[in-house]
Amino acid sequence: IDFDVERAQVDIASLSAHKMYGPKGVGALYVRRSKPRVRLVAHMDGGGHERGMRSGTLNVPGIVGFGKACELARLEWKQDAERILAMRERLRSRLFEALDEIHLNGSDDPHRVPGNLNVSFSFVEGEAMMMAIRDVAVSSGSACTSASLEPSYVLRAMGLDEELAHSSIRFGLGKFNTNEEVDHVAALVIEQVRKLRDMSPLYEMHKDGINLKQIQWQAH
Repeated sequence: IDFDVERAQVDIASLSAHKMYGPKGVGALYVRRSKPRVRLVAHMDGGGHERGMRSGTLNVPGIVGFGKACELARLEWKQDAERILAMRERLRSRLFEALDEIHLNGSDDPHRVPGNLNVSFSFVEGEAMMMAIRDVAVSSGSACTSASLEPSYVLRAMGLDEELAHSSIRFGLGKFNTNEEVDHVAALVIEQVRKLRDMSPLYEMHKDGINLKQIQWQAH
């Protein structure tokens, strides 16, 4: 995506190399110098690297790789974004045409990263879905909360109820993906969602016209 610190009025921005196909384990920090000037406090004492802000030997190969990734991104990001967006829409259209009770999470274009597709499949548990398509690298939440069984707090903050948040799957597409891979994933997801729903009594009740939100559930 296009990102301009002046237009966005950003004072501090952290950048990760692996988000733009650079090496893992290296990043950069943008700090505004004026209007306003941002002052940082060092969290590590030692040799005084980075103008006293961070000590330790720098990862030179990682930095060089990050720089090359930035150069390639600057030259290729527009055509990459267009191609990735087309693949994402190909995946979305196939899923939404074949399945009912499927919900897009988050803003529609233009406020969505081209390679991001986050959807909820009602009456399908997200973790069960991930196991059913375990050969596909997907996520039911962010990497920093992947060890938690709680639904994504971001999706909950966006207004999704707990059931829909639990049934969410995030697909990430990138420049090295192909239309053939998109079609394979779409077919697999459609097949597995249908199988899982066939085992769901709640889905059967929904198809029979029963309003599940009005049922008073009791534990025995």
